[in-house]
Amino acid sequence: MSIPGVRDVESSSIKKIKVKLDPSFTNGHDFCELIIDETNNRFTAILYGGESYTNCWGAPGVDFPKFLSNIFSNNREYLFGKIADYSKSDYVDTEETAKHLKKLVLDARRSHYLDTDEAREAWEDVERFEGLTSVTQEGLYDSWSRWFELLIAKDIVSDEPWFEDFIQYKEDRKCRIFCEKVAPLLAEVIKLEYQIAA
Repeated sequence: MSIPGVRDVESSSIKKIKVKLDPSFTNGHDFCELIIDETNNRFTAILYGGESYTNCWGAPGVDFPKFLSNIFSNNREYLFGKIADYSKSDYVDTEETAKHLKKLVLDARRSHYLDTDEAREAWEDVERFEGLTSVTQEGLYDSWSRWFELLIAKDIVSDEPWFEDFIQYKEDRKCRIFCEKVAPLLAEVIKLEYQIAA
């Protein structure tokens, strides 16, 4: 290299694809800029509003665009696992957890484990819980016995919430939509752009 201060220059094969999407297929997304870096086995997807996802793989085993189109169309859970924001999973999904608790209350009332007044009281406790927005797992464990004292006393739920399999935690819903709705469409675009046989 004959440029003073430059030791080496490495060019890469990067392709930028702008995709206009039909929002009725993609839960409202109408645009995606997809950047595929074949040299580094990396993709970046930028959606309208600043939502973006990126990941790279060390050795995909096949041509990267083919690998990526396969992941986007056939391995959505794997893709979600690679690009989701897991900081959200520290928080309880109070809405989903409350649905399960309400079902338990209704079943307990039908089975006469709770009388009418007890069922109403338990229902109100569940609705208060459902209205909470930032409940961490630790906060749930600390307050569970206080929130659901009647349900625990009647053996409808355990006093040890970590044993209750119906407790749901939040997930990155925007990423889930990307993986389920947008990625499969991008897979088809990649196949066309790179002329990948089906």
